[in-house]
Amino acid sequence: MIRTNDLLKNVLADIEEGIRNGINTDTIAKKHTLSSVHLQRLFKVAFNQPLGAYIRSRRLTASLESLSDRNSKLVNIALEYGFGYEQSYLRSFKREFGTTPGKLRKALNDV
Repeated sequence: MIRTNDLLKNVLADIEEGIRNGINTDTIAKKHTLSSVHLQRLFKVAFNQPLGAYIRSRRLTASLESLSDRNSKLVNIALEYGFGYEQSYLRSFKREFGTTPGKLRKALNDV
């Protein structure tokens, strides 16, 4: 049986590897033969934040690199990082960083 610390290290590695491949709680739970609820509980206890929120935050942070490319459309960035709709990406981005991706892109390109 795998130790909890090793399991959580593997979960974090799975998230990093799957940021652009639509990784989610259910996918990770199936891979480690756990129930989704149990995995979420373990993650919350260990890291003091919900697993889904962590995955979303990592996707948003990873998408910052794509924003610096002026030729990348926001809708394509949203889809590339697992957001089903551009609007959900915009909302999540603003909630996470306090600004819109468009404003951040403009600020990055003005520097």
